[in-house]
Amino acid sequence: MGTNAIQRGDGGMAFVDDASASEVGKIGGTGNRNVKIAKVTMNGVAATTGGALLSWANPENVAIIVDRFQVDVTTKSTGAANFSAGAGTGATTSYDNLITLYAIGGTEKVIDNHVDGSTNGKFNQKVAVGSYITGTGSATTAGLVATAYIHYHLV
Repeated sequence: MGTNAIQRGDGGMAFVDDASASEVGKIGGTGNRNVKIAKVTMNGVAATTGGALLSWANPENVAIIVDRFQVDVTTKSTGAANFSAGAGTGATTSYDNLITLYAIGGTEKVIDNHVDGSTNGKFNQKVAVGSYITGTGSATTAGLVATAYIHYHLV
């Protein structure tokens, strides 16, 4: 007797004990504890008000934990703006607990809070039901073309 690998209905894989027919481990799938990734378009704006670049509401009916926040900058902004992003209760408030003052006009690259978070940028930010992830430029971000990837799981 031993253990067999099977594909689960949720797209993941499970290891099933031959003797008991019970799962002894699983990988992947779309269950509630797996990471989800939201893809959000970000286009440059002249406004420097909170959430002008990004205002994403927690789409779940429970709190979530944002494990990773990435921005794929495909066209840098023409201005010399710094970019901050974070979690909080307001859709139009600037937060910086994911990324703090990153020079978004500098280059086309993938910005990642695990590498580019700076002073206040942290991992694993809890976002309550009805709360937001916002992104704000310190100056005009005109010309910016980017996509934010918000990696999260349910609490």
